[in-house]
Order: sequence, then structure tokens, then C-alpha cells
Amino acid sequence: MKKSLSIFYFSCLLLSSFLNHAQELNAVILDSLSQNPIPFASIYLKSGTGVVSNEEGRFGLYYTEQQSPSDSLFISCMGYETFGIQLKEAQDSIFYLSPKSIALNSIILSNKAVDVQQLLNQIKDNISEKYELGYTRKKLFFRETGNSEFKTLNVKIKKSSIEEFNQVFWDSTLQKVPRKNEWFQEFAGTLYGDLDKEHQKLELYKALDLENKKTSAIFKNIEQIFDTILKENIKTTSYFKIRSGIIGGKVEADDFTNTKQDTLSKEEKDLKKKEMFLSWKKQTASNLLNNIFEKEELNFSVIKKSSKYTFKLADFTYLDDTPVYILQFEPDGNADFAGKIYVDADQMTLIRLEYKNIQNLSDFSLFGLSYALDLQELIVQFKKLSNGKYSLEYLEFTNGFKGGFDRPLVITEKNKVVKGRNKQNQLKMDLNVKSHTYQKFQLVVFETVPISQDNFEAYEENPSVLPVNLTEYDPQFWEGYSIISPNKAIKAFKVIE
Repeated sequence: MKKSLSIFYFSCLLLSSFLNHAQELNAVILDSLSQNPIPFASIYLKSGTGVVSNEEGRFGLYYTEQQSPSDSLFISCMGYETFGIQLKEAQDSIFYLSPKSIALNSIILSNKAVDVQQLLNQIKDNISEKYELGYTRKKLFFRETGNSEFKTLNVKIKKSSIEEFNQVFWDSTLQKVPRKNEWFQEFAGTLYGDLDKEHQKLELYKALDLENKKTSAIFKNIEQIFDTILKENIKTTSYFKIRSGIIGGKVEADDFTNTKQDTLSKEEKDLKKKEMFLSWKKQTASNLLNNIFEKEELNFSVIKKSSKYTFKLADFTYLDDTPVYILQFEPDGNADFAGKIYVDADQMTLIRLEYKNIQNLSDFSLFGLSYALDLQELIVQFKKLSNGKYSLEYLEFTNGFKGGFDRPLVITEKNKVVKGRNKQNQLKMDLNVKSHTYQKFQLVVFETVPISQDNFEAYEENPSVLPVNLTEYDPQFWEGYSIISPNKAIKAFKVIE
């Protein structure tokens, strides 16, 4: 116990020392000619740690005073000259990157020399050799941005034998339901493991939920209203028959009651919440990372099913001093995506991929039910480690889907023990609900360090973090942590009472 306490106090001392002496550099990166912001640029120190600029070209980088005399700051981005400056001379400001000039004969020669299909085959063959697929320690930051909107939300009561469930009740209830809801979820931590989901552990530092609590409370209150009315009007021996057109289902009355006894102490409940939160966030990060690779193969349909796409060499550029081929692709038939592939021309390795769907990925409409996955967009970017292998630097995955329900609904309470007609109550209504949901997941890896399997197994997870819930953006919340700089929407988020 004394040893544990000593380690704890020592860790606190180190953290306190870091926070007291850490400095933050905030800046925006612009194109020197067009003055446009440059997104997804790599900002890194000579020591190897760094961040990525957001979609507005902004970044924030923490460093210690001990680093400033000796370390240098570098900014690199595809197609631009790498910018370098001593860290002690860097100030909160604007950094301009100059487009990198490319000799015309280099482009011509490259186009003549490159066989696109052969290049794609080399990319597939080089996965195990060119990427870091073993055990690593990844320092990362995650952000989810989401919003949902009801385009239509109407209920028309045809018949109700439960007095409380009348048209006035539904009209007043639906007026309370917000038509829009948005949220931001963030966490910082270190992920240990390899490509196997069973071989991953997460150390959480801090987590944030930025949301409208009033909106959440409204939905919770509505559920409580429904629950109270139902409990007052149904018998414990009853069941509900739910019918919508030709589609029906059965819900037992017990589903509306909570008979589970709460036997956990406050401390046990708190620990359980932390365990569940840690497991949830580990699964979130693992899914994003593991979906990139599958059994030492790039797990992208564009690469795995390249025969369904038409590729052409569109351009030639540089990342730092690395020559880069830019391949443009579009569907050859009924494929889903169009975009660009950036390839290290020396190592024949994919270093960046970006695409967006050109048609609905899935949809159906049947008996008044409708659903469509109408948006999917991906940006994935790799960086070269000190061992020469590539590892994930930045991933951005966006999807959007819409759904609807426009049909009659009948809910009937029946009772098995009542003699005669067992129908007790009935509610008939017409439902017309249409909604659209948008989600964006961003993951930036600031540092990737290869570790041994023994190092991985030695680390023990400690569920000690729960998210802090805020109703407006706080620029001080992530002080001392490297993150993806918030965009204007996050900075402007505030719950209006």
C-alpha cells in the first residue's frame, strides 16, 4: 500500500510539474498564395510528438519549457514546402505554407513510368512490410460530432380508451420535443495493443460530454409520463398487442415495470459506471483503428475491390522530401465511392485515402417504413515512424442516415384471465415521423511507439474516469492536453435556457 501511495504521489507531482511548466502554441495554417486554411497538416516537434490541424487549419500544441531551447517545430502537408522554426521563436500567430514547385518534366516522366494497376498490386503486397502492425502504445484524442433533426413529427389519434392518451396530450407533448439536437463527445488517452480486438487496453486521461441537458431531460420526462400512465391503466396480467398495418408484435406488460432490485452500493455503482465507460470508449477507438486493417490487409473496399473502380494517375506531388503519386478513382459500374489515393512513390505505400459516396449505400421503403444511408465520407492519413514504417496519424469518418415512419399504429391491451372479451384498452393513431442524423468521428494519434507483448500484458487497465458534462464550450477544459482544435461550431455551442 505504501509503495502504491508513493507512486501515486510521485505521479501527481510529475503531472503538476508538467501543467505548471507546459506552454501551448495556438496558430492557424494558411496557403501563402490563396490565403485559404490548410486542413490536416502535420505539426510536430523534432522529438516526434505532434498534432494535426483541423478543417479550419487551426491547431494547438502543448510543450514543456525544457523543450523550447533545443526542439524545433515543423509543419508539413501534401503539396507544400515543409516549414520549420525553433520552438522558442514560435508565437501564437499565422503560419504560411508555400506550394511546392514541381518540375514539369518530373510529372511527364512519372506519368510515363507508372502502371496504375501494378502500383495498386504493390500497395496490397507491401502491407505487412511497410506498416507498423505489431504491439504499440498510441497516444490519441477522439471526438464525435453529431446532430439529429426531426423533419416531421406528427401523431393523429383515431381512438383511445385511455383518457390521458388523447389528442391534446399528444399535441402538448410533441410541442416539448426539440426538433434538433446536437452533441460533442471527446476523450484523451493511450491505447495499448495490436490489430486484434482482444489484445487492446485503454488508459483514459479525461473525457467530455458537451450536450444540451435540457433536451435530454425532456426526452426522459416524456418517457416517465408514458410509463406512469401505462402503469396506472394496465394490469400485471396484461399484455399488449401492437399492430401497424400487416406488421404486428407482442410486448409483455412486465416490460413496462422494473422489478430488478438495486443492491449495489454507491461505490459499486460508481465503479460499474467507470468500467462500462472505459469499455465503451475502448471499443469505439478499437473499431475505428481495427477497421483500417484486416489480417494484414487494408480493409477498404476501394483497395480490396479495386476491380470495381477506374483509377488514373491524376497528379504528382511531395510530402516533405517524399515523392507522392495521386491516383483519382471513380466507380466502374455500380460501386459506391469516388475519391483520391496518395501513394509514397518510393515505397509504393498508401499514405492517405479520401473518398465520399456518390449514391445511397443502402435504402428501403416498405409499408410506410423508410431508411437510407445517404452519406459516408472517409479521410485516413498515415505518418512515417522513426523505424521507417507507417502508422495511423489521423482518421475522420462521417456518415448520415435518414428514416421515416408513416402509417397507422394500433396498441391493444389484452388480459389472459379476464372472462369474456379480453381486450381492455386500445389506442389507434396515425404516425408520421421523419428524421435525419449526422455523425462525424475524428481520431488523431499524436505518438505511436512500438512495444513488446510483455509490455502490453504488464499494463493493467484502471477504470477511473467518467465524462464531465458541460452545456457550453470551455476553452480551459483541455488545458495541458494535445487535442484536435475545436472548430467554430464547437466553440459556439451553448445551451440557451
